[in-house]
Amino acid sequence: MSIITRKQFTAIRKKHKGRKIVYVSGTFDLIHANHVGFFEKAKKQGDYLVVGVGPDADIKNNKGGGRPILDEIVRLKMVDSLRIVDYCFLTKKTPKNQNSQIGLIEILEILRPDIYYVNSDASEIDFRQRACKQLGVLLIITPPYKKYDLSTTKIIEKIKAS
Repeated sequence: MSIITRKQFTAIRKKHKGRKIVYVSGTFDLIHANHVGFFEKAKKQGDYLVVGVGPDADIKNNKGGGRPILDEIVRLKMVDSLRIVDYCFLTKKTPKNQNSQIGLIEILEILRPDIYYVNSDASEIDFRQRACKQLGVLLIITPPYKKYDLSTTKIIEKIKAS
């Protein structure tokens, strides 16, 4: 099983000493081929792929509109089922009156990935750049993987239209 907790970050880093760990994060609601393509591109940057799956509360605050469709445990299980993913975990809920950036810093400090792989349409890119520079993590910003005409929003719209 590749589902881990924050308490295991240090052990994961020690276990894979000398190997490149790539970290990605996101909602990953209604897993589709573009998510898989994103993971595949990220994994090519290193040896191990670690995926942070956003908690329901943060997604409701950021996406609205009845999102997420699938709850955090189901989304975590779906990500875990993908062969390309070596480890995954549920990111912590951002407490009220606290910035989500604090959670990212904690992950980068404890997990110590070699690479943080991010889509160029992600929020707070400037902050991510500063945090990675400060912590010595290589940030790779890539155009969103859009090989297929898919997105969770498009899937939801197609279901509503049918």
